[in-house]
Amino acid sequence: MSLSRQVGLNAAGQIAGRLYTSTLSFVITAVLLPRQLGEVNFGIFAWYLTLYQLLNNVLDFGLGTIVIRDASRDRAHAGQLIGTLVLIKAFIAALGVALLVALAFLFEGWGMRFGLLSLAALHLFFHAPGGASAIFHVDMAFRWVVTASLSGQTAWLMGTAVLAVAGVDGPAPYLIAFGLGPLVTGCLGYLWARRRVAIRFDATRAQRSQLWKQAWPAGISMTLASLYFYVDTAMLRPLLGEVAVAHYSAAYRIMTFVLMVPVLVSQVVFPVYSRLWAKGPAALLPFYRRTLRLLFSAGVMVTALVPGLRAQVIGIVYPPEYGVAADALGILSLAVVLVFCAYPHVHLLLAAGYQRKMMFISAAAAGFNVAANLWAIPRYGIEGAAWTTVMTEAMVLTGAVGVALRLTGVGPSLRDLSRPGACAAGVLIVQRLASPLWAGAPALVQLLIGVGLGLLGLAAAGVWPLRLGTEGAPDG
Repeated sequence: MSLSRQVGLNAAGQIAGRLYTSTLSFVITAVLLPRQLGEVNFGIFAWYLTLYQLLNNVLDFGLGTIVIRDASRDRAHAGQLIGTLVLIKAFIAALGVALLVALAFLFEGWGMRFGLLSLAALHLFFHAPGGASAIFHVDMAFRWVVTASLSGQTAWLMGTAVLAVAGVDGPAPYLIAFGLGPLVTGCLGYLWARRRVAIRFDATRAQRSQLWKQAWPAGISMTLASLYFYVDTAMLRPLLGEVAVAHYSAAYRIMTFVLMVPVLVSQVVFPVYSRLWAKGPAALLPFYRRTLRLLFSAGVMVTALVPGLRAQVIGIVYPPEYGVAADALGILSLAVVLVFCAYPHVHLLLAAGYQRKMMFISAAAAGFNVAANLWAIPRYGIEGAAWTTVMTEAMVLTGAVGVALRLTGVGPSLRDLSRPGACAAGVLIVQRLASPLWAGAPALVQLLIGVGLGLLGLAAAGVWPLRLGTEGAPDG
């Protein structure tokens, strides 16, 4: 099978699976819980869920990425690498649980809610066996990852539905229901991974130390990246209260829904980056530019169209009282193209072994983000947090492109990006000029017209069909 077909099928399968899970997530967090809990309790739910997601993203502390990279180069050692990954993730999960329990006590005090939140925090442990799913990334066999994720998300929906039917109106039980997802996903991922590779826990201390030496800079980088990605929501509760968290989360979750595209595409192509880099920068450059062009084309369409549709999107997804989140969504959409373009450069640095450089970029971005939010949130509310996100992502992209070009010689070609950029500009002009024609139409119709314009723009940009070449494909 050609690399284009492998990447296309795996990315399409991942995106289809994520569409299902994200749709379920929207049903829970946008349709059901805002109405079931009210703004204050939903703000509390969204605040803890943000903390969960922040910790979930850093549990392997960079080890997952290094394991995928090294196992992609040497499949024979995959079982031992994955076993070490599972053990270390379990240890870090214990630290995460302790942190969540401490925060629950700090904000809620003693009582039933504290006990339930402490129980909900235990879900972090189930991300440890889920680390075995790294083997599916190495082998580009993503259907198993997708199936495990679908099963976990369905378990979350069923648990939430049972609580809603029972009339539960407190946030803590719904966070316990959320924990059913990682439990099912982690256990299934581990069981299915054992069918593909013999997971071994016999790494010597020297081997674990060597892996840790490679991973910790990437771990710090990912921890700081998660910090600047989620900290604005976490800071909103102590600075502005639970209602502000609810409103900002409404906009932010729509943006993160869109960001599944670069996340999933990058998961598919990262093993290819690792294999090609082993052959030298010249071998990687064509593939890198093609993937960057693909992600830029998709991201710039979103950035061009969403600001003009921000009120319609919020109105369709959330109850009327969340309409104040529309401006924040319009601002956040400006960051989408920046994030889409950052992913290929971040993975280029990781594939090339420059995780320490990425650590410094993430540290600078996290420091700026926290300081800027402390200044902007009290003055400009959720819109200030949104502008801080845009500036932070611009900083990350600029730093990653500059460092990658200087250290690897691999960088973007403006010629490759000019056609998609021109198509996005054309789509934006058409939207602005023609929008009065459908201004009186229902919000859903206006949104569908916007989606249609975006798809036409992608077609005109010449992204499809994928032509990624045959280099870097796994054997067999």
